[in-house]
Amino acid sequence: MLKRLRAVVACAVLGVAGLSDARAVGMTLPAPPAGPPAQVGGLRVCERGDTTYLLDNTGRVRSLTYARLVPDNRLWVQQSYDRAGRLTGLSVSWSGFAGRLLDVRGSFDTRGRLVRESGFRARGVTTPLRSYLRAVPRGLTC
Repeated sequence: MLKRLRAVVACAVLGVAGLSDARAVGMTLPAPPAGPPAQVGGLRVCERGDTTYLLDNTGRVRSLTYARLVPDNRLWVQQSYDRAGRLTGLSVSWSGFAGRLLDVRGSFDTRGRLVRESGFRARGVTTPLRSYLRAVPRGLTC
């Protein structure tokens, strides 16, 4: 009986994973192929710790993304840069056990000054948008 129960559970798990073929029971999935860094829209993807960078063909950072994910709290930040390497935009999404706290986008001028902010801030969330910025490391290579 226990053997049959294990087989039923295995089939159910594989069915949820999209591997409902009867031959898939006990099957191990192949390892992902190793190769050069991934490409997204002509940009190279580079990961350092909890930060993901998108670099153009000249090696300049065009996007920086980081996230802090804990069971009851989620912070996701994306910074975007122009071809000259200047900050142009910032998106911050922060939610906690009480729901959405912050979902804001900011636009910056060529001098790096915040010129426009739009989106949602929960009552009492007054943290300046600039406080979520991370510095781009010099000479980042992937």
